Amino acid sequence: MEAAQDPSTVLGAELAGWAYPATTPELIGIVAQIANKSASQRVMPWALENPRRKKSDATAEEVAVATAALEDGIVFAS
Repeated sequence: MEAAQDPSTVLGAELAGWAYPATTPELIGIVAQIANKSASQRVMPWALENPRRKKSDATAEEVAVATAALEDGIVFAS
């Protein structure tokens, strides 16, 4: 659970949709080194495309069908 909530871990970064894992001090270091605010914002992990994520070739209809099937399979136990 901790790794999933921490974007400095590979798992946390993946779940957050970041392109790379990073700690807060690392991000501050990037901003400090680049100095130009708009340029530094473009290299933040949430602004870059995640290279590990494959682009979907599915149509909107296929995604809707798959989402509905997934939701039907989710069962909450009490």
